[in-house]
Amino acid sequence: MLRFPKNVVFREEPDGGLLFNVDTGDMRFVEALACSICRMIDGGCSRAGILSELAKRYPGQPAATLESDLDEFLGQLRESRMLVSG
Repeated sequence: MLRFPKNVVFREEPDGGLLFNVDTGDMRFVEALACSICRMIDGGCSRAGILSELAKRYPGQPAATLESDLDEFLGQLRESRMLVSG
């Protein structure tokens, strides 16, 4: 399961979303697609569930590309300590 740590707040904005770490003050703006992924994470969606939703939204994209792009984004969130698994 993917989730935001307790010290990270996700908030949707008109042009995307914000992830804010209340302990460190780190903030990250995410654009529309990344915002929708963050919304799914916030809603308790798993990696597989997110991939399934992305495949529905972007039927012309190869599954390997969607998976690679998602994993890159999730990796960036983990590196910045804005995402945990489990």
